[in-house]
Amino acid sequence: MRLLRQLVPVVVVAFVGGQLVSAVQDNAFLCLILGLATAVLAVFVYAWTVRWSERRTPAEVAAKGAAARIGLGALIGVGWFAAVIVNIAFLSDYRVDRFGSVADAVGLFGFMAAAAGVPVTIAFLWPAHRRGNLVPRRRGARITPTATLAQ
Repeated sequence: MRLLRQLVPVVVVAFVGGQLVSAVQDNAFLCLILGLATAVLAVFVYAWTVRWSERRTPAEVAAKGAAARIGLGALIGVGWFAAVIVNIAFLSDYRVDRFGSVADAVGLFGFMAAAAGVPVTIAFLWPAHRRGNLVPRRRGARITPTATLAQ
């Protein structure tokens, strides 16, 4: 039951934000703004949920050092993305037919922030690392990494 109380608010934010971004997908600027707003709101909802349900301060989303952690996370994400694209190109299954516009890239960034970025990470990976929530504690150390890889 505790898992549902923690998961439902974040999933609701992700769903509503995703629907709003999808509704304005033809406008790149609105897509970016709504996507980033959804990501920020998901972090605040996560912090509130942790304070409410676990009665602790959510140190993992503290403002101190956040810029460095966001930068490192973005660098790692870009590195993984580049590695995947290079691997696909190396296997001859990737080609660029034409380049899109900068506005399309901006809109896609907003869409990814709302649909596949922060809310999904919080909703699926956060409970998997709370060993007592998904599986009994004695089995959690073996099952949690597998559940995380399955995401």
